[in-house]
Amino acid sequence: MKYRKMLVLLAALSLAGSALSEPVDTEYLVDMTSEQVVRLEQRLSELGFLSGGGDSTYDAETRAALESFQQANGLEVTGLADDATLERLDSADAVSRQDYLTRFAGAYAQMATLEMGAASNDVLVMQRHLKDFGYFSGELNGDFDDATRQAVESFQMVNGLPITGVADGATLMRLMADNPITWPAFLTEMSAGEGDTGLNVYVLQSRLGQMGYFTGSRSASFGELTRQAVEHFQRDNGLEVTGQADAATWAAIYSHSSAADMPTDVMKTGDSGENVRAVQTRLNALGFYDNAMNGEYGYATETAVRLFQTAANLEATGLLDAETSSRLMADTAPNMLDSAVQQRFAAMLEGADAAVRARILEIARAHIGASFDGEEDDLYPGFSFVQYTCVAAGLPVTIPEDLIGMATQQVQSIDSVGPGDIVAFQNNGDNAVNMVMAIGAGDGLFIGTSESGGWAEPNYMEHMDGATIYCWSGK
Repeated sequence: MKYRKMLVLLAALSLAGSALSEPVDTEYLVDMTSEQVVRLEQRLSELGFLSGGGDSTYDAETRAALESFQQANGLEVTGLADDATLERLDSADAVSRQDYLTRFAGAYAQMATLEMGAASNDVLVMQRHLKDFGYFSGELNGDFDDATRQAVESFQMVNGLPITGVADGATLMRLMADNPITWPAFLTEMSAGEGDTGLNVYVLQSRLGQMGYFTGSRSASFGELTRQAVEHFQRDNGLEVTGQADAATWAAIYSHSSAADMPTDVMKTGDSGENVRAVQTRLNALGFYDNAMNGEYGYATETAVRLFQTAANLEATGLLDAETSSRLMADTAPNMLDSAVQQRFAAMLEGADAAVRARILEIARAHIGASFDGEEDDLYPGFSFVQYTCVAAGLPVTIPEDLIGMATQQVQSIDSVGPGDIVAFQNNGDNAVNMVMAIGAGDGLFIGTSESGGWAEPNYMEHMDGATIYCWSGK
């Protein structure tokens, strides 16, 4: 199930919020002619804040785009086309979405976190974004209260971030400088019915089990017992009794407990402790993990878990569920040195086609602002980030040479690098030669990790002037 595989599913890097079907709040209504709205939307589109050029109506999409423009240009975020906003829009110095995204990424490392008890305009801006994406229904007051914390937790859960309830740089980056998964879209994608299988069914069974409705084993298979549990829950909560876990049912399920609640027998990114260290040690012994045994379930550990799951013919979710844990600790667990595993991985890499590029790009964009914890090789900067995106997209990359073997096409122009291409920049310096690895993002941009801190950011291809560029675009 695509929304539950730690990806974050994006069609473009966009600051504008998703268009919502609900009516525009009356406080955002403005006295503008249709011609004025057309000009406003055209300018927002030119600057990259509004996709599709708009629809000549000052609706929620236009409001969200204007708010994003105001945020990017240091204006008061009102969603209103006031004189200061219109003047800035018409100015040659207006900051575009692309410029703001790059600046935002550069400021990520120094970004202050927002948490319970905070009260500021930054909290108010965050609340507005959470409301636009369907996570927050409380008062827009700039106070980081319990309702705001719960909205942040829900946002983090849906968008593949550690569920802390604290709006750190990665959370704010995902919320305000990207196009995150909305709450309504998530609820729809979680929907399941009899005969379905997958992680969404596993989570459904776990949630209903925690509330006393489901007493069977968590098999990730939607059978008769699951249907009966759903019907019981729907009946008790005044919902239409269908036995199908639709969006309305999921909304009611999540209203019963904190979004931070996850099945207790699932280990995931953001967890820590001796149990995580034991998993890292076991993965290391089997050849799937070659990083610090620090007890922190970070992206490097998630990548190793996905590789093991692929080798064990399990769904590669990156979550250490009961079945994965059982297979991992068994004497018959697959080993990275097994010839059968190596042959399978090699065949998967060789058979990869261009269709996987879209998946790679989705994942790379989704993790802008995230800090990657893999131990980098000086010869291959950026490998841990690119490895994560590839493995999450279904390409079992284990060493830098896997990528080098794929990115063999030398390109003469940065314009030849397309969205989702795996890119290797070969730098021949006075003292060293290295291959900087990244993901092409289109529009002259690539996504890679910064030189300091290892956090993912977009950057301009032209900044790599002088490097020899190799890329992989698929078959």
